[in-house]
Amino acid sequence: MTSSCLKAAIALAAILLAAGPARASVQATLQLPAVVAPSPPPLDPSIPAAAWQAGAIPEAGGFEDLTTRTVAPHATQVWMMYDSRNLYVAFRAEQRGTPITATQTTNDVGFGNDDFVGVELDTSGAGSTVYFFETTPRGVRYEQASENARYRPVWQSAAAVSGDAWSAVLIIPLNVLRTRGGPGQTWRINFIRNVAASAEHYTWAYDGVMQDGAIGNAFPLFTDARFWPSWTGITTGGTAAARPKPRAELYALGSVGRDRKLFQEANGAFLPETARNAGVDISYPLTSTINFVGTLNPDFSNVEIDQQTIAPQEFRRFLQEYRPFFAQGAQFLNPNQAPIGPNEIFYSPSVGPFDRGAKVEGTFGRQSFGVLNFKGYDQTTGNTFNDTAFGYTHALQDRTFLYWADGVIAHHSIFGSDTAVEAGIKGRNLKNGFVYGINDASEHGTWVPQGVAHSVSGFIDVHKPNYEWNVDYADISPNYNPIDGITANSDIHGFSFFGDTGGSTKAIKNFILFLNADRYLDRSGAVHQADASAFLNATLNNGFSIGVGPATSELRSYSVIDPSGSETTCSDPNLPRSYFTGYPGYFCGRTDTFNLSTVSVGYRDGTPAPIDFQAAYGKFGFGSVGSNDNGPDYLHIYSFTTSRPLGRVFSLGFEYDGSFERAMTTGAFDSQWLRRISIGAQLGPYENFTISLRSINGRGGFSPPGVNLAAAYHHRFRSGDELFLNFGTPAATRTLDRFIVKYLFRFGGDAGT
Repeated sequence: MTSSCLKAAIALAAILLAAGPARASVQATLQLPAVVAPSPPPLDPSIPAAAWQAGAIPEAGGFEDLTTRTVAPHATQVWMMYDSRNLYVAFRAEQRGTPITATQTTNDVGFGNDDFVGVELDTSGAGSTVYFFETTPRGVRYEQASENARYRPVWQSAAAVSGDAWSAVLIIPLNVLRTRGGPGQTWRINFIRNVAASAEHYTWAYDGVMQDGAIGNAFPLFTDARFWPSWTGITTGGTAAARPKPRAELYALGSVGRDRKLFQEANGAFLPETARNAGVDISYPLTSTINFVGTLNPDFSNVEIDQQTIAPQEFRRFLQEYRPFFAQGAQFLNPNQAPIGPNEIFYSPSVGPFDRGAKVEGTFGRQSFGVLNFKGYDQTTGNTFNDTAFGYTHALQDRTFLYWADGVIAHHSIFGSDTAVEAGIKGRNLKNGFVYGINDASEHGTWVPQGVAHSVSGFIDVHKPNYEWNVDYADISPNYNPIDGITANSDIHGFSFFGDTGGSTKAIKNFILFLNADRYLDRSGAVHQADASAFLNATLNNGFSIGVGPATSELRSYSVIDPSGSETTCSDPNLPRSYFTGYPGYFCGRTDTFNLSTVSVGYRDGTPAPIDFQAAYGKFGFGSVGSNDNGPDYLHIYSFTTSRPLGRVFSLGFEYDGSFERAMTTGAFDSQWLRRISIGAQLGPYENFTISLRSINGRGGFSPPGVNLAAAYHHRFRSGDELFLNFGTPAATRTLDRFIVKYLFRFGGDAGT
């Protein structure tokens, strides 16, 4: 994008901003007394509203459309009560003039493709234990918990469509929620709604600072709990039915095929590992909010979730943790609220297969904490390890002030010992929107080349309903890189900035302009990393969305050896290099460019049948113009994706990507193309099947060429047991001749509780 185009984009955003956000419907200052159900209401969405009248939520008809920043065009009524066993929530959602969408039939599959209503609960009142429960017009259920990505409790919902409206009832057992127990509790609550045909999201509680985004990624957000009203006077824990249950999960696994011993490592590579045939995970509540968690011989086959990417990028990719031992209470062990980029001293996806572990995690009062120990042996390297991690956070109920401390003590037989600790604070002024934070970390041990390293970061931020700006400072010493953590880059010190503004108009459903820049020096005084980007995205009322923006980036690398006194020169393309640091020699410094300008067009994003096209171009590659090496490539990237339901059972996904690159100095040309098609079958409320075929040809991109066929079948029994059948994996670069059968026996409490 030219500078004139960027100036025009900024000017356009400034004009559009004049529309401003709508006033809040319901604010966090509202307090509602909790209502005890006179008798347990039935799971029947057709019963008259009078039967629920005692639990009517006031002002519930005034939902805000978070997508357009206006009053929601369709009315929503809500009722909520509780008793000694359950929480009861009822909805009536009017939708005149907009089709009711209900295509999904399997629980926990296809979240966001259909209309849904949902209740949001913060049982801690301070944002540490947050839950979402959603249901569609067909009664299909979804749920999420802030403390566990594997949260899959047993609860009930029923829904019915009547003309241009639909109703739903949710019954949620109290023993699947972490509550402190006893009388006088205060929870934070909210109610949400998705209208799939128009890709709009409604919220009962509203603050102008709340952000909209893609379902499952940016909506709903656990961090929005600070904007929710209070539900007061709650009493729980009086009966065994309201207390959490201990649980145990025992798995049995078998595999066949030529590649049955190939499994994905933390760095993405597939290496030989001896498959485990059985293991167990347990969780035992020490109190109503604190759990002991243990594991023996945990599974590392990853049949529940596969993570992959083919997009070119500069830094290591951030993955989601799904293994039961690490997933439970994960947020309590990573409390840093002021990181600069991916920078965590404990990042469990970097831990490969391990043998056993023990953990205590949970909350009490305004505190949340976790401490764990795990031991194991790495078959690929022969390394044995014994590592301990801990985290602690204290937060005020409105999260206007919090402080934290966490650390990792690691002992590895080959790689050495490493101790990393950090502490920080964060504050927020609710009146003027001023936010600040600072975090300081230190690392020492034989893992660190110079014996000691440190990282300090801080920020100031002003967050208003229609704009935000943020200034960060970071100082990360050379080779700061906790052994069980993730660090995007070391040997940097300098400032970064980002700002955004957004809103809506009559013609534009929503828009946002995002700007950012950073400039970091290393200890040699050279610029180690510098980035600048701008992106303007607007979604129109006709369903089209348009995005455009440039991104320029420079990253400096150094030779890891001193070539002086040998036949090797700095221009040798085979010279081993590192972007992480050149300390202490800083040999053969070279600045590489990673520039891409992007144009994207979408249609019906957020609906069951989106279509998206993106094109990006720029100097992206290794070496700077004028250097003695081959210089960067001029890169073009194209991407087309779409998905849609095929009747009530099947769904189709299609992707076609391509990249062209031409060396700036030699003119050499290369390309790579990816084609992917996937078909899903929803075979019932607890059963689904997917098959995916991907083909990559050409060597002009970042993935090896090959054909990959992968298939997966999952069935969850009403007892809570689960069956997984997997062939291959979509994360591999080729088809793996590997078939895995895994059966999970579950005893006691529900999954992830």
